[in-house]
Amino acid sequence: MGAVQAVVNRVRKARRLLPNQARRASDAVYYRLRGSAPGTALLKAAAFARSPRDMQERRRLAARYNAAVRRSVMDPSKGYGLTSPDAFAGIEPVLAECRALFERKRAEVDQHNAAVASQSERQSSVLTEKRRFLQNLLTNDDLREHPALVDFALSDAALGLATNYLGTIPHLNRVDLLYSVPRESDSRISSQLFHVDPEGLTQVKLFVNVFDVGDAEGPFTFIPADDTARILREVRALRRRLGQPHVGRYTDEEVAAVGGTSAIVSVTGPRGAGVAVDTSRCLHLGSRVQPGAFRLCLYIQYCTSREQSNAFDVERYKGDPVRYLAVNHSAAWAGTDMTAPHQMGS
Repeated sequence: MGAVQAVVNRVRKARRLLPNQARRASDAVYYRLRGSAPGTALLKAAAFARSPRDMQERRRLAARYNAAVRRSVMDPSKGYGLTSPDAFAGIEPVLAECRALFERKRAEVDQHNAAVASQSERQSSVLTEKRRFLQNLLTNDDLREHPALVDFALSDAALGLATNYLGTIPHLNRVDLLYSVPRESDSRISSQLFHVDPEGLTQVKLFVNVFDVGDAEGPFTFIPADDTARILREVRALRRRLGQPHVGRYTDEEVAAVGGTSAIVSVTGPRGAGVAVDTSRCLHLGSRVQPGAFRLCLYIQYCTSREQSNAFDVERYKGDPVRYLAVNHSAAWAGTDMTAPHQMGS
């Protein structure tokens, strides 16, 4: 086990500390490990070795919790489950609170976007470009002032579907509002291209439409996990044959070239509709918003691994073993705010 841990620690350290080019190479190694059965087994063993007691306790509580809640929304082989407005009892007051927060913040965000757009292309980085079309709206202070949003993320209806799929009490990592607007350029960058997310071996992201979403709003779009596994193998093989370097983003043309277009799912629908999806296993993209439209989603992320997190009001859930276990890691991020675009792939 010590040798396993040493290998994975080297990969994790490289991903954190190396310059961009070397980090991309290290990420490629990590994704190759995660994309094979032996590599997945190696990473799972290393994760267990880091915190065996914590993982055992999470699995034990999850088994009891899942037996009581029974939220089998996500198909384990496909890594997702679509949700309708009636899937979550009491969702409408939560959505109303989201809309009120949005109206309060929208003018400030749009003004910021206009200022960023005035920069020359020469001055713009990919991250700056991403902030032009995708904004995270909520801060830790917002979540403390509006605890109903975190309460919803920890409700049986929402937490239950993640815990049932993951088989463990996950770390509640993010609760946010994602605001997507049109991008001036016709080219696609960053999360507008197909990709899988780097956090852990598996996770659940819940996206709930706050307003109605059609094609014009640039819906969250993904490929089920079983199809993703095949597409990734074939696209990577195609790149090797063509002598192209491997990067973590995949174009529509590459997906089409290996027959993947028919597997694409777009999450359109009325407010309250959405999807719970394992973005570590499912290729996905979003925010391809057409002129004159925008998209607003309530976004919740549950991780099996410890990641940079919102700082939640841990004391609020201290009397509930399941909820407390879901948020207690976040105390480490007190005093920080995750307001910059994250690897949410939305």
